[in-house]
Order: sequence, then structure tokens, then C-alpha cells
Amino acid sequence: MEKYLIHHLNIAGLNKNIFEKNAITAIYQSSGGLLRRANNLARAALISAASGQQMMVSAEHVRLAETELI
Repeated sequence: MEKYLIHHLNIAGLNKNIFEKNAITAIYQSSGGLLRRANNLARAALISAASGQQMMVSAEHVRLAETELI
């Protein structure tokens, strides 16, 4: 999952990982490994982190994203 997320960050023009390890684990566990669901969770978690002016996406951002997607 980490390589997958980093690949998509690179496509978007970001050359570093902004997802904490626990956030990557939370995305994987919440998505069940389904890539479309992982994309949706990652995007929503990024929005959550940005709205809080955070530089890194945490597992808490993923949890907030998960509640918004359901």
C-alpha cells in the first residue's frame, strides 16, 4: 500500500511521502486492500489533514475520512 500511495503522490508531483506509517496501515485495513476504496480514503484523509493545516496525514485523519465516506 505504501508503494501504491507514493506512486500516486509522485504522479501528482509530490516527491515525498506525506502519509505516516500508521496512516498507511489504517488505509490498508479500512480499504481491505481494495485500491478504489484506498484512493477514496487517502483523498479524504489528505483533505482532512489540509483543512487542519497539517503537513503529514495521520491515522486520525484516515479515521475521520472513513466516517465521512460511510
